Amino acid sequence: MLNNDDWQFFRENGYVIIKNVLDKKLLDVIGKSFDEIRAAEGGDHCNQHILLKYKAMIDLIEHPPILDHMLALYGSRTQLLQYDFLYQPPNNEGPERGWHRDFSFPGDTPLSTNCIVYLQDMDDEIGPTYVLPGSHKAWREPLSDEEKHAPMEGEVAAYVKAGDMVVINSAVLHSGTINKTNDKHRRNLYIYYGHWWLKRYEPNQDRPWQCLENASEQRLQLLGLKSPGDMHMYTPDALRNGNDQY
Repeated sequence: MLNNDDWQFFRENGYVIIKNVLDKKLLDVIGKSFDEIRAAEGGDHCNQHILLKYKAMIDLIEHPPILDHMLALYGSRTQLLQYDFLYQPPNNEGPERGWHRDFSFPGDTPLSTNCIVYLQDMDDEIGPTYVLPGSHKAWREPLSDEEKHAPMEGEVAAYVKAGDMVVINSAVLHSGTINKTNDKHRRNLYIYYGHWWLKRYEPNQDRPWQCLENASEQRLQLLGLKSPGDMHMYTPDALRNGNDQY
């Protein structure tokens, strides 16, 4: 979103694809870490209180090809709100869609954003992320159970490659889908950033000690442990503060 075209597309549609945020070497490192964490911790869903015990995952929250886009949106007051991975095995079963908003406060300038990083190519068989472009702009009636689990008119699939990222305005309707392959593993990371003044997810749980060891000031701020300057004198410094140009 340091790119004007990406910024305009994001404001209009509520999502944007950023290519190659993980190069081949880092993709291999993160993929290996993903598998090791899943084996060690158990389960197909791990949140920040697990991921932030592991160095590769700790380093990823400050990875410039990811974080720089968030700093453009939120400036020096950027915070990590949540951090997850989700795994789906081959031949998974479930509804076609699972439409939801991460944060129901519509508008073209986001309060928070979900950065979805993909560890494999995404096609119709393995289950791409779907978005409903423009749905972040206005309030709407809650979806019925039937609507939540069915394809929607105007939906768009994010066909991305391994190492790509989809940045989603937290107010846009989006959905994961089911891994229908016979032999492929669906592995995605969800790095959720927002304004520093938003409450972090699971604030009652302590951060793992591993993410605090030798932590930079930037990391401490991302983790909500260091205030970003004088909080009584709030001066917006984001490159993308709702204006069309720098």
